[in-house]
Amino acid sequence: MKKLTKSRSAGSASLTILIFLLLFAGCSSRVKTDKSSTDGNAAIPNEFFVYAAIYNYFSAEYKALAYQAFNGASDYLELLKIKNPGIKDMAVVVDIDETILDNSPYQARLIELNTSYYSLWNDWCNLAAARPVPGAVEFLNFADSLGFEVFYITNRKLKNVYASTLKNLQDVGFPMADTLHLLLRESANSKESRRIKVEENYQIVMLVGDNIGDFYEDTEDYQQRDSLVSAKRMQFGRKMIVLPNAMYGNWIESLGLQSKNDVDSLINIMTLPFKK
Repeated sequence: MKKLTKSRSAGSASLTILIFLLLFAGCSSRVKTDKSSTDGNAAIPNEFFVYAAIYNYFSAEYKALAYQAFNGASDYLELLKIKNPGIKDMAVVVDIDETILDNSPYQARLIELNTSYYSLWNDWCNLAAARPVPGAVEFLNFADSLGFEVFYITNRKLKNVYASTLKNLQDVGFPMADTLHLLLRESANSKESRRIKVEENYQIVMLVGDNIGDFYEDTEDYQQRDSLVSAKRMQFGRKMIVLPNAMYGNWIESLGLQSKNDVDSLINIMTLPFKK
């Protein structure tokens, strides 16, 4: 990223060109590969997520949000340790993707090739090339230094990418990255059974993630998700630490976003104040 720091004008020009290329790549590939691209019922175009991917990779605001989350998490763990000096079985459970590892290059690749989310996922994971989310390595090493056990619970599939996921975590310096602390998905998407497994020997005092399912049993029902977040609002920023991710997640399914028509319907709701 050194090229972006040469000058403000040069950096702005480079980023503008990058955005144009990503948009052009996504749009041009749709013309070639998707004959239904002009149909209102076509799948949501990949280019809809261009700005989300670029935001995660380049923006100072994303980096600041990540530092903010991990700084607050560090303060909370330090307070817990002061209040509970004799307790030695406290655990921190973290998600991996978009929580401690940044997969925005993979998202950009999907946009570039205009292909589906899972088509290249194993290939990307097996590169073991994801960079850490800003502040993540420092936070978990701090937790380790305080005596907290660290567990990694991810929905990456055990049978496909276990070795490469472990290598990626170890290469960038995460603590306790070993077979005892890394829990990948074997069957169901829900992480609840793996959290229960951790709780057999440890007290989970903090959960860190980018998706509601990283904290408690999730649902695709929008109203239920919204109500549960409100009900648990006092736990966020304390036991539950959320990292920003607009590139993908259960929030999309909960809003019923399966086509461009669905997007247009939500835009219509959002713009009602202009139509009164």
